Amino acid sequence: MFFPESFNTSTTSTSFSLEDEHSKISTTCFSSRDYELLFGDFIKHTYARSYSYTFIKYSVMTIGLAELRKALNFGPVRPWTHYKHGKPTIQELESATSLEDYYDLVEPITHFQSLDNSFLFEKNIHIAVDYLDKRLPSIRNIFRRRFEEKSEGTKNDRKLVDIMIDEWRKMVGRIMRAIHEMKKNDEKC
Repeated sequence: MFFPESFNTSTTSTSFSLEDEHSKISTTCFSSRDYELLFGDFIKHTYARSYSYTFIKYSVMTIGLAELRKALNFGPVRPWTHYKHGKPTIQELESATSLEDYYDLVEPITHFQSLDNSFLFEKNIHIAVDYLDKRLPSIRNIFRRRFEEKSEGTKNDRKLVDIMIDEWRKMVGRIMRAIHEMKKNDEKC
């Protein structure tokens, strides 16, 4: 997959390319054992592979939210709560007393990342996040670098929060396309 030039960043001592990080993900081969470990050895290979895409997606989203909150200098990802349907009201948004309060109202949480999830427990996602951090550190690297790049030299305000959330959505999509490519390599493991 191609990332535009604007997605490439460099540091003083090493070069960093989101395209290279994407390639690291898409060319990885996940074995049955990888999928079992992703699920914390709770289910065996065939079922672990079957359920893995959704499981990985919500783990990737969680990694992205953690890096987004970190880039905005907010606390860690909040524990799951019941899902709140609908967008916050104008009154709720206007009554947010801090930037983090505003973010908490607009944070892109899905039904699957809530106590109302009928498939996963929050602890399952933590296990998967830990495993992905070890096995595919490029996921976190992509979010971290892209958020650093987006926020560099900008004012920490509501507009930046909205821009960063939009960037989070884009990065989740790109990473999941890389995961889709990676899953095509499974039979080679």
